[in-house]
Amino acid sequence: MSKKKRLNVKKILFFIIILGAIIGTSILYNNKSKSNKTEISNITNISDEKDLKKEESVIPEKTKLEERLENGKYLSDSGLPVLMYHFFYDKNEREPQDGNWIEINDFEQQIKCLSENDYYFPTWEEVENYIDGKTELPEKSVVITVDDGDPSFFELGVPIIQKYNVQATSFVVAYWYGDVAQNKENNISYQSHSYDMHKGGSNGKGVMLSWSYEKMVEDLKTSQEVLGGANIFCYPFGQYNELDIKALKDTGFKLAFTTQGGRVKKGASKYELPRVRISGTTSIESFIKKVE
Repeated sequence: MSKKKRLNVKKILFFIIILGAIIGTSILYNNKSKSNKTEISNITNISDEKDLKKEESVIPEKTKLEERLENGKYLSDSGLPVLMYHFFYDKNEREPQDGNWIEINDFEQQIKCLSENDYYFPTWEEVENYIDGKTELPEKSVVITVDDGDPSFFELGVPIIQKYNVQATSFVVAYWYGDVAQNKENNISYQSHSYDMHKGGSNGKGVMLSWSYEKMVEDLKTSQEVLGGANIFCYPFGQYNELDIKALKDTGFKLAFTTQGGRVKKGASKYELPRVRISGTTSIESFIKKVE
């Protein structure tokens, strides 16, 4: 074989070797890439399966209301007692001014009775849903409301509310006592007793019966601002008319309470709700009858 031919053969072999190396490297890279993708896919699938199992294992917690309703014992047709208090005093320090004042030891006896008998204290949303027929309430349910926002409630009544870990609502006259809402007390809901409508008008009745719609709306909005978004209302002196109800609805109030006696029932007018008055002469026996 000539020298020239030998050189050509060597060149051909060299190109074949280089081409083979390139093809081999390409095949190796593709296999490795596929392997990596498979591993990533497997990891992703495993992760997805774990997340799915995790989601399946998370069961929503039952609300307190749902837990209480499990025994099937619902509030009777007699309705929900919404208790109405006003002022508090210590007999060792002063005398009551009238029947709206309750001795603090008597109040504690009443709250202790509710606590020991496992009464349920529904939220205002739950009360509204009960009225609308959307939910039941437990057999032993009660709401505690205290009118005005008087300092005697916060000095004497609130510590007892907190001691027995029950819930109560303070209907605050925001012009008089709006500052109490700045220091939120545990277990207390701050709701509106108006901003400055708890006073007599020219007709000898509360101004809420004589003020214009615009003036009432301004007052109601101010009370909401001071109290941090109140949406439950208590009529000053328990007086109201259709214009008052319109003003309440238009300013976002959900429920409104009077001083009329009675219990809150399903289907009740949500802006004419009654309450159960608790006075200074209410004995513990009478109290038990009022809440049973």
